[in-house]
Amino acid sequence: ATGSTANPGPASDCAVPLASAVPGASHLTHMPSHTWNEIGRWNDGVRANLQAWHSDLKASIGEGFAIYPDHNLHMLLFAASTHRQAAIAVQAGKDYAKSTGDTMYHVLTLLRFGRFDEILEVTKRPEREVNAGFWDFAQGYAKLRAGELDFARLYLSRVKQTETTSKQSFRGHPAKTLLGVASGILEGEILRTIGDKKGALAAFERAVKADDEIEYDEPEPLNFDARHWLGAMQLDAGMAAEAEATYRTELKEHAHNGWSLLGLQQALKAQGKPTTEVDGQLEKAWARSDTWIRASRF
Repeated sequence: ATGSTANPGPASDCAVPLASAVPGASHLTHMPSHTWNEIGRWNDGVRANLQAWHSDLKASIGEGFAIYPDHNLHMLLFAASTHRQAAIAVQAGKDYAKSTGDTMYHVLTLLRFGRFDEILEVTKRPEREVNAGFWDFAQGYAKLRAGELDFARLYLSRVKQTETTSKQSFRGHPAKTLLGVASGILEGEILRTIGDKKGALAAFERAVKADDEIEYDEPEPLNFDARHWLGAMQLDAGMAAEAEATYRTELKEHAHNGWSLLGLQQALKAQGKPTTEVDGQLEKAWARSDTWIRASRF
Protein backbone atom coordinates (compact mmCIF):
# COMPACT_ATOMS: atom_id res chain seq x y z
CA ALA A 1 0.00 0.00 0.00
CA THR A 2 2.99 2.33 0.32
CA GLY A 3 4.31 1.78 -3.20
CA SER A 4 2.86 4.98 -4.64
CA THR A 5 3.23 7.18 -1.58
CA ALA A 6 5.90 9.65 -0.50
CA ASN A 7 7.58 6.78 1.37
CA PRO A 8 7.50 3.78 -0.99
CA GLY A 9 10.39 1.87 0.59
CA PRO A 10 8.41 -0.27 3.05
CA ALA A 11 6.52 -1.83 0.13
CA SER A 12 9.70 -3.63 -0.96
CA ASP A 13 9.28 -6.29 1.73
CA CYS A 14 6.03 -7.37 0.08
CA ALA A 15 7.18 -6.75 -3.48
CA VAL A 16 9.96 -9.36 -3.38
CA PRO A 17 7.75 -12.45 -2.82
CA LEU A 18 4.93 -11.03 -4.95
CA ALA A 19 7.13 -11.03 -8.05
CA SER A 20 7.32 -14.82 -8.15
CA ALA A 21 4.06 -15.76 -6.44
CA VAL A 22 2.19 -16.68 -9.66
CA PRO A 23 4.72 -16.78 -12.53
CA GLY A 24 2.09 -17.14 -15.26
CA ALA A 25 0.08 -14.08 -14.17
CA SER A 26 1.81 -11.22 -15.94
CA HIS A 27 0.16 -8.36 -14.09
CA LEU A 28 0.96 -9.79 -10.68
CA THR A 29 4.55 -10.38 -11.74
CA HIS A 30 4.74 -6.82 -13.03
CA MET A 31 3.27 -5.04 -10.01
CA PRO A 32 6.44 -4.95 -7.84
CA SER A 33 8.11 -2.83 -10.52
CA HIS A 34 6.03 0.15 -9.46
CA THR A 35 7.86 0.02 -6.14
CA TRP A 36 11.23 -0.73 -7.74
CA ASN A 37 10.96 2.34 -9.97
CA GLU A 38 10.00 4.55 -7.06
CA ILE A 39 13.01 3.56 -4.95
CA GLY A 40 15.53 3.26 -7.77
CA ARG A 41 15.89 -0.51 -8.04
CA TRP A 42 15.91 -0.24 -11.80
CA ASN A 43 17.26 -3.65 -12.69
CA ASP A 44 14.60 -5.27 -10.52
CA GLY A 45 12.07 -3.25 -12.51
CA VAL A 46 13.59 -4.54 -15.73
CA ARG A 47 13.46 -8.15 -14.55
CA ALA A 48 9.88 -7.93 -13.27
CA ASN A 49 8.58 -6.56 -16.54
CA LEU A 50 10.61 -8.95 -18.67
CA GLN A 51 8.96 -11.78 -16.76
CA ALA A 52 5.57 -10.13 -17.17
CA TRP A 53 6.07 -9.67 -20.91
CA HIS A 54 7.19 -13.26 -21.28
CA SER A 55 3.98 -14.32 -19.53
CA ASP A 56 2.04 -12.18 -21.98
CA LEU A 57 3.75 -13.98 -24.85
CA LYS A 58 3.11 -17.41 -23.30
CA ALA A 59 -0.59 -16.56 -23.13
CA SER A 60 -0.80 -16.95 -26.90
CA ILE A 61 -0.13 -20.68 -26.46
CA GLY A 62 -2.21 -21.07 -23.33
CA GLU A 63 0.65 -21.04 -20.81
CA GLY A 64 0.02 -17.70 -19.13
CA PHE A 65 -2.36 -14.79 -18.65
CA ALA A 66 -1.89 -11.63 -20.71
CA ILE A 67 -3.00 -8.58 -18.74
CA TYR A 68 -2.05 -5.05 -19.88
CA PRO A 69 0.86 -6.18 -22.10
CA ASP A 70 1.37 -2.67 -23.48
CA HIS A 71 1.66 -1.32 -19.94
CA ASN A 72 4.24 -4.01 -19.14
CA LEU A 73 6.26 -3.01 -22.20
CA HIS A 74 6.07 0.66 -21.25
CA MET A 75 7.29 -0.09 -17.74
CA LEU A 76 10.03 -2.28 -19.19
CA LEU A 77 11.37 0.32 -21.60
CA PHE A 78 11.19 3.00 -18.90
CA ALA A 79 13.21 0.98 -16.39
CA ALA A 80 15.69 -0.25 -19.00
CA SER A 81 16.19 3.27 -20.36
CA THR A 82 16.91 4.56 -16.88
CA HIS A 83 19.24 1.64 -16.12
CA ARG A 84 21.11 2.09 -19.43
CA GLN A 85 20.18 -1.31 -20.82
CA ALA A 86 19.79 -0.25 -24.44
CA ALA A 87 19.18 -3.64 -26.01
CA ILE A 88 16.23 -4.36 -23.73
CA ALA A 89 14.83 -0.82 -23.92
CA VAL A 90 14.96 -0.63 -27.71
CA GLN A 91 13.49 -4.11 -28.11
CA ALA A 92 10.66 -3.17 -25.75
CA GLY A 93 10.07 -0.03 -27.84
CA LYS A 94 9.92 -2.16 -31.00
CA ASP A 95 7.58 -4.65 -29.34
CA TYR A 96 5.38 -1.77 -28.18
CA ALA A 97 5.19 -0.54 -31.78
CA LYS A 98 4.36 -4.03 -33.01
CA SER A 99 1.65 -4.45 -30.38
CA THR A 100 0.03 -1.02 -30.73
CA GLY A 101 1.00 0.17 -34.20
CA ASP A 102 2.52 3.25 -32.54
CA THR A 103 6.23 3.95 -33.16
CA MET A 104 6.58 6.70 -30.53
CA TYR A 105 8.43 4.62 -27.96
CA HIS A 106 10.52 2.91 -30.60
CA VAL A 107 12.06 6.23 -31.65
CA LEU A 108 12.27 7.59 -28.08
CA THR A 109 14.26 4.59 -26.88
CA LEU A 110 16.55 4.95 -29.88
CA LEU A 111 17.02 8.64 -29.08
CA ARG A 112 17.78 7.94 -25.42
CA PHE A 113 20.69 5.75 -26.53
CA GLY A 114 21.97 7.84 -29.42
CA ARG A 115 20.97 5.44 -32.20
CA PHE A 116 20.19 8.26 -34.61
CA ASP A 117 20.69 6.42 -37.89
CA GLU A 118 18.12 3.87 -36.72
CA ILE A 119 15.62 6.61 -35.91
CA LEU A 120 15.72 7.74 -39.52
CA GLU A 121 14.78 4.20 -40.58
CA VAL A 122 11.52 4.35 -38.60
CA THR A 123 9.36 5.91 -41.29
CA LYS A 124 5.91 5.16 -39.89
CA ARG A 125 4.61 8.33 -38.21
CA PRO A 126 2.01 7.71 -35.45
CA GLU A 127 -1.54 8.76 -36.16
CA ARG A 128 -2.34 10.48 -32.87
CA GLU A 129 -1.09 14.06 -32.67
CA VAL A 130 0.98 13.94 -29.48
CA ASN A 131 2.62 10.66 -30.44
CA ALA A 132 3.33 12.04 -33.92
CA GLY A 133 4.86 15.10 -32.27
CA PHE A 134 7.38 12.87 -30.50
CA TRP A 135 8.15 11.11 -33.78
CA ASP A 136 8.86 14.56 -35.28
CA PHE A 137 11.03 15.38 -32.26
CA ALA A 138 13.08 12.21 -32.69
CA GLN A 139 13.43 12.70 -36.44
CA GLY A 140 14.56 16.29 -35.95
CA TYR A 141 17.08 15.28 -33.30
CA ALA A 142 18.45 12.55 -35.58
CA LYS A 143 18.69 14.96 -38.51
CA LEU A 144 20.59 17.40 -36.30
CA ARG A 145 23.08 14.71 -35.30
CA ALA A 146 23.45 13.85 -39.00
CA GLY A 147 24.46 17.47 -39.67
CA GLU A 148 21.20 18.42 -41.41
CA LEU A 149 20.39 21.60 -39.51
CA ASP A 150 17.65 22.82 -41.83
CA PHE A 151 15.72 19.56 -41.51
CA ALA A 152 16.14 19.70 -37.72
CA ARG A 153 14.61 23.18 -37.71
CA LEU A 154 11.76 21.98 -39.93
CA TYR A 155 10.90 19.18 -37.52
CA LEU A 156 11.19 21.58 -34.58
CA SER A 157 8.58 23.82 -36.22
CA ARG A 158 6.27 20.80 -36.54
CA VAL A 159 6.73 19.88 -32.88
CA LYS A 160 5.99 23.46 -31.81
CA GLN A 161 2.93 23.60 -34.06
CA THR A 162 1.47 20.49 -32.45
CA GLU A 163 2.47 21.70 -29.00
CA THR A 164 0.53 24.94 -29.37
CA THR A 165 -2.50 23.76 -31.37
CA SER A 166 -3.30 20.18 -30.40
CA LYS A 167 -6.22 19.55 -28.06
CA GLN A 168 -5.28 15.90 -27.71
CA SER A 169 -3.44 14.27 -24.84
CA PHE A 170 -1.40 11.15 -24.17
CA ARG A 171 -2.58 9.12 -21.20
CA GLY A 172 -4.20 12.25 -19.85
CA HIS A 173 -1.11 14.44 -20.27
CA PRO A 174 -1.79 17.43 -22.56
CA ALA A 175 0.16 18.04 -25.73
CA LYS A 176 1.31 21.45 -24.52
CA THR A 177 3.11 19.92 -21.53
CA LEU A 178 4.62 16.82 -23.11
CA LEU A 179 5.66 18.42 -26.37
CA GLY A 180 6.91 21.42 -24.42
CA VAL A 181 9.60 19.07 -23.12
CA ALA A 182 10.39 17.82 -26.60
CA SER A 183 10.49 21.22 -28.30
CA GLY A 184 12.64 22.68 -25.53
CA ILE A 185 15.17 19.85 -25.82
CA LEU A 186 15.33 19.94 -29.62
CA GLU A 187 15.56 23.72 -29.77
CA GLY A 188 18.24 23.67 -27.09
CA GLU A 189 20.31 21.15 -29.03
CA ILE A 190 19.95 23.18 -32.22
CA LEU A 191 21.11 26.33 -30.45
CA ARG A 192 23.95 24.47 -28.74
CA THR A 193 25.07 23.16 -32.13
CA ILE A 194 25.33 26.67 -33.62
CA GLY A 195 27.16 28.00 -30.56
CA ASP A 196 24.35 29.92 -28.86
CA LYS A 197 24.96 28.75 -25.29
CA LYS A 198 22.72 31.36 -23.68
CA GLY A 199 19.81 30.49 -25.95
CA ALA A 200 20.39 26.77 -25.44
CA LEU A 201 20.33 27.14 -21.67
CA ALA A 202 17.05 29.05 -21.87
CA ALA A 203 15.52 26.37 -24.11
CA PHE A 204 16.58 23.55 -21.81
CA GLU A 205 15.24 25.43 -18.80
CA ARG A 206 11.92 25.71 -20.64
CA ALA A 207 12.00 21.96 -21.21
CA VAL A 208 12.65 21.36 -17.50
CA LYS A 209 9.76 23.63 -16.56
CA ALA A 210 7.43 21.62 -18.81
CA ASP A 211 8.84 18.35 -17.48
CA ASP A 212 8.08 19.46 -13.92
CA GLU A 213 4.48 20.14 -14.94
CA ILE A 214 3.88 16.51 -15.94
CA GLU A 215 1.50 15.03 -13.41
CA TYR A 216 2.27 11.87 -11.47
CA ASP A 217 2.01 8.74 -13.55
CA GLU A 218 3.42 5.20 -13.46
CA PRO A 219 5.33 4.78 -15.53
CA GLU A 220 6.08 8.35 -16.50
CA PRO A 221 5.15 9.14 -20.11
CA LEU A 222 8.75 9.98 -21.09
CA ASN A 223 11.71 7.64 -20.70
CA PHE A 224 14.15 10.50 -20.07
CA ASP A 225 14.36 13.65 -17.98
CA ALA A 226 14.91 17.14 -19.39
CA ARG A 227 17.45 17.86 -16.65
CA HIS A 228 19.83 15.46 -18.37
CA TRP A 229 20.06 18.00 -21.19
CA LEU A 230 20.14 21.08 -18.96
CA GLY A 231 22.88 19.64 -16.75
CA ALA A 232 25.01 18.66 -19.75
CA MET A 233 24.63 22.15 -21.20
CA GLN A 234 25.56 23.75 -17.90
CA LEU A 235 28.72 21.66 -17.83
CA ASP A 236 29.53 22.72 -21.41
CA ALA A 237 29.00 26.34 -20.40
CA GLY A 238 31.37 26.10 -17.42
CA MET A 239 28.51 26.24 -14.91
CA ALA A 240 29.58 23.24 -12.84
CA ALA A 241 27.95 24.38 -9.59
CA GLU A 242 24.64 24.87 -11.36
CA ALA A 243 25.01 21.48 -13.03
CA GLU A 244 25.64 19.86 -9.66
CA ALA A 245 22.38 21.33 -8.36
CA THR A 246 20.52 20.19 -11.49
CA TYR A 247 21.68 16.59 -11.16
CA ARG A 248 21.05 16.45 -7.43
CA THR A 249 17.50 17.63 -8.04
CA GLU A 250 17.00 14.99 -10.73
CA LEU A 251 18.27 12.25 -8.44
CA LYS A 252 15.53 13.13 -5.97
CA GLU A 253 13.05 12.20 -8.70
CA HIS A 254 14.85 9.07 -9.93
CA ALA A 255 17.05 7.61 -7.22
CA HIS A 256 20.24 5.79 -8.24
CA ASN A 257 19.78 7.00 -11.81
CA GLY A 258 23.13 6.54 -13.53
CA TRP A 259 22.61 9.26 -16.13
CA SER A 260 22.41 11.85 -13.35
CA LEU A 261 25.09 10.18 -11.24
CA LEU A 262 27.51 10.51 -14.16
CA GLY A 263 26.60 14.17 -14.59
CA LEU A 264 26.99 14.76 -10.87
CA GLN A 265 30.40 13.08 -10.89
CA GLN A 266 31.48 15.31 -13.80
CA ALA A 267 30.16 18.44 -12.06
CA LEU A 268 32.02 17.63 -8.86
CA LYS A 269 35.27 16.98 -10.74
CA ALA A 270 34.91 20.27 -12.59
CA GLN A 271 34.74 22.07 -9.24
CA GLY A 272 37.66 20.18 -7.76
CA LYS A 273 35.37 18.46 -5.27
CA PRO A 274 35.78 14.84 -4.16
CA THR A 275 33.63 12.30 -5.99
CA THR A 276 33.78 9.49 -3.47
CA GLU A 277 30.10 9.87 -2.62
CA VAL A 278 29.03 9.07 -6.18
CA ASP A 279 31.78 6.79 -7.51
CA GLY A 280 30.44 3.67 -5.82
CA GLN A 281 26.83 4.53 -6.61
CA LEU A 282 27.70 5.04 -10.27
CA GLU A 283 29.57 1.76 -10.51
CA LYS A 284 26.58 -0.06 -9.05
CA ALA A 285 24.09 1.84 -11.22
CA TRP A 286 25.90 0.80 -14.40
CA ALA A 287 26.57 -2.80 -13.36
CA ARG A 288 24.34 -4.19 -16.12
CA SER A 289 24.71 -1.36 -18.62
CA ASP A 290 25.42 -2.23 -22.24
CA THR A 291 26.07 1.29 -23.54
CA TRP A 292 29.05 3.59 -23.08
CA ILE A 293 28.20 7.24 -22.53
CA ARG A 294 30.22 10.42 -22.09
CA ALA A 295 27.45 12.73 -20.90
CA SER A 296 23.92 12.58 -19.51
CA ARG A 297 22.51 12.84 -23.02
CA PHE A 298 23.57 11.89 -26.54
